[in-house]
Amino acid sequence: MTDSEKDKSPETARASLCVTHVLVHYDEIALKGGNRRFFENRLAKGIRTALKGLGTGENGQCRVQPKHGRFLVKLGRGDTKGPDGTDPEGAPIEEVCRRLETVFGVARFSPCVRIDPTLENAAARLEELVDDMVARGISPESFAIVTHRARKDLPFQSLDANKHLGSVVHTRTGWPVKLKNPDLPIHVWFVDKDAFIAVERVAGPGGLPAGSTGRVVCLLSGGIDSPVSSYRIMKRGTSPIFVHFHSAPHTSTESQEKVRELAIKILHHGQRARLYMIPFAATQQRIITECPAPLRVVLYRRYMIRAAEAIALRDGAQALVTGDSLGQVASQTLENIDTIARVATLPILRPLVGMHKAEIVDDARAIGTYETSIEPHDDCCSFLMPPNPATRSTPEQLEEAEEALDTEAEIAELLEKAEVETIVGGQSLDDSFE
Repeated sequence: MTDSEKDKSPETARASLCVTHVLVHYDEIALKGGNRRFFENRLAKGIRTALKGLGTGENGQCRVQPKHGRFLVKLGRGDTKGPDGTDPEGAPIEEVCRRLETVFGVARFSPCVRIDPTLENAAARLEELVDDMVARGISPESFAIVTHRARKDLPFQSLDANKHLGSVVHTRTGWPVKLKNPDLPIHVWFVDKDAFIAVERVAGPGGLPAGSTGRVVCLLSGGIDSPVSSYRIMKRGTSPIFVHFHSAPHTSTESQEKVRELAIKILHHGQRARLYMIPFAATQQRIITECPAPLRVVLYRRYMIRAAEAIALRDGAQALVTGDSLGQVASQTLENIDTIARVATLPILRPLVGMHKAEIVDDARAIGTYETSIEPHDDCCSFLMPPNPATRSTPEQLEEAEEALDTEAEIAELLEKAEVETIVGGQSLDDSFE
C-alpha cells in the first residue's frame, strides 16, 4: 500500500471519529423466527467472551446490548477523543476489531460514534469529522453518504438524508460524490433513539454463534484438511471437542504441537475447547502384527472412529467430524469411507467431502491455518504405511481382520492413555492450554 492509499484507508479515516461504540450486524440469525432470541443470546455471549478484558465493566467486560436486529458494543465511559480518534478511557479499537473478526455469527461490524438522531446533529458531527480528516491530510477520490433507517417514524427518507448530508460534506471539502463503490463510504444509522456514524464496515465470519447447534467431536490431524473441516462445522454453530491421534514415541511430537496451534487459530478469541491427545502407536503395532497389510490404514481409521465416538458419548457430543474429501487418498474412496463409517453409531459429518484440494487450500489460507498445516510432521496414519493400501475394502474383510484384536480392550486402552488439555482461542501457545 502506498502512502497515499494508506492515507485514504478506513483505518486512517476512523482516527477522525471519536469511536465510542461498535455496531455489530448479523444476517442468518434474523431468519430464525421463534428461535431468534436463543441465537441472539448465544451471539451476545460469544461477543462478550471474545472482548473480555478490554472493557471498563466488571471483569473487563464490554457492554453488549441488543439494538433493533443488531448489537451495540460500548467501548468506553466517555466522549473524549484521544490522538488515535478513540475514547482514551475505552477499549482499544484495533484489538476489538481483531477479536470481533473471529466471532461466528457476526456478519459485519462498524466502529462508530453515537449521536442524537437528528439530521442537524448528524450534519454537525460530519462537519467535525471531515474537518479533522482534511487536517490529517486525508483526501479521498470520492465519497458517498449511506443512510440506514431502522426507524420508519423519522421525518425524512433515507434518500433525503443522503442528499442533505452529502451536500454538507461536499460543500465543506469539495470531495466528489460517487454513489457506487466510493473511495470513502460514510454510513449513518438511525436505530431506536440513537444515531451512529461510521466510515467502514468490517466483515466477520458469518454463520451461527458458537454453541447454538450442539457439540461435536472433531478429528484433528495437523494437516491441511481437518482444520478447515473443523472450522466449517464450527461456523454452523457447533462447539468442538478436538481429538488428535499420534504415534509418539515412534514419531516426533511435532504433530501434537501443530494441533494445539491449529486449534487456537480456529477457535474465536476466548473460546475454550477440550483437546484429547491419544497415543495410538500400541494399537497400530498390534494391527501391523495381526492384520493384513493392505487393510492397515482402514483399520487405523476404524479404531480412531470408535475411540472418538466413545469420547463423544462420554462428553455429550452428537456427531463426529472428519476432513474426508471423496477420492483424495486411499482411505477416502467411497468403499473405504463406507467400511470406516460402519463402526460408528453417531453421525459422521464430512464438510469437505465434495471439495477439490485447491478449494480446501484456499479456505486454509483464508482462515489462517495453511502455513501451520504445511509445516512438516509425522502423521500417525503414514506410520508404517503399507506399499499397496486397499482402496475397495468390504465390511466383511474388516470384520474378519478385527477378529484377531480385542476391540473393546483396544478402545478402553486408548481412552485410558488419552491426555486432556483445554485450549483457549486467540491466546499464545504457551498460555492457551492447561
